[in-house]
Amino acid sequence: MRYTAVTQIPSIAIKQGTVPEGAQITIAIPTYKRAHLLRETIDSCLAQQTNYPFAIMVIDNNPERECKTEQLLREYEAIPHLFYYKNTENIGMTGNWNKLFELAQTNFVVMLHDDDLLYNDYVEKVECILRKYNYDINALFLDIKVFSNYKNIPKRDSKKMTIKSIIPFDFSFGNSCAPTGVLIKRSVFINLDGFNDSYFPSSDYEMYVRLSYLGKTFKLFDYTLSLYRISENESMNSDTILRMSEKDKIITNDIVKSYPTLYKKLFYIYQKNRELLHFIGAKEVFKVNFPEINQKIRELKSKIIFFDKLIFLGWRVFIKLHFMLKPKTTIKL
Repeated sequence: MRYTAVTQIPSIAIKQGTVPEGAQITIAIPTYKRAHLLRETIDSCLAQQTNYPFAIMVIDNNPERECKTEQLLREYEAIPHLFYYKNTENIGMTGNWNKLFELAQTNFVVMLHDDDLLYNDYVEKVECILRKYNYDINALFLDIKVFSNYKNIPKRDSKKMTIKSIIPFDFSFGNSCAPTGVLIKRSVFINLDGFNDSYFPSSDYEMYVRLSYLGKTFKLFDYTLSLYRISENESMNSDTILRMSEKDKIITNDIVKSYPTLYKKLFYIYQKNRELLHFIGAKEVFKVNFPEINQKIRELKSKIIFFDKLIFLGWRVFIKLHFMLKPKTTIKL
């Protein structure tokens, strides 16, 4: 459901918090029947070490009252800057993502999956970046680190933050911007009518491309602020993995459709190789072994000749150089 559609479906304020004075950021958590993981996510927000005020908001897509999630949120009743809403009906994953931006009351919204985490300096570092750009940012994307449980959270050793501008061309090589921890200006998101569920499961990718066309879109490199959990994720479903590949191709083809013919021919060779890596990567990252995915890998391998592999290697060098040479802003920690 698009943003304008979900605004017609009421949400109930189970816990009405208060936005702290001067707060620019709401960390917004969409959830559905995952109370056992949600606790860690909320706690990572409450563990922020910063003097900057911010709000936390949980949007429950399960209309059932007295569920485990509602029982869990009662434990946070004393947290003044925490909000808890329940949708009066299940509006789907994309619809619930759009709800975050309807119900938030700050200029910027940070989307955080209900099984992912933030490092305890997330708010401090993001506010530092916002101030660097005088809060004139439409979106800020982050690098992520992958983890499977609370005990194996990766450590960081970088001493700098590197920020680079992101344009539509950058997204033609795939979606390198995970949705967890992404910061988006609320007013801009609303003007774009939010996430488009017709692109599911790549709705975030399609939204980020639209944002990049507006400019003032950046990505943080070198320093990780968010953690992406892989143990329990809808992306482990074989149908989702297959659909994501198809939707990704639609998105990237739309970006390059006006490019010169020769460029597009070379790009489609890159795309074919990248699609193969998408399925191989899904097997490795999510530890799955679906017959449909194995069949897709065999089909793609049979279509890729030695010349294609050489062209793909050339593309990888080009992409690496492209991002390496992009103008950057460096903030030392």
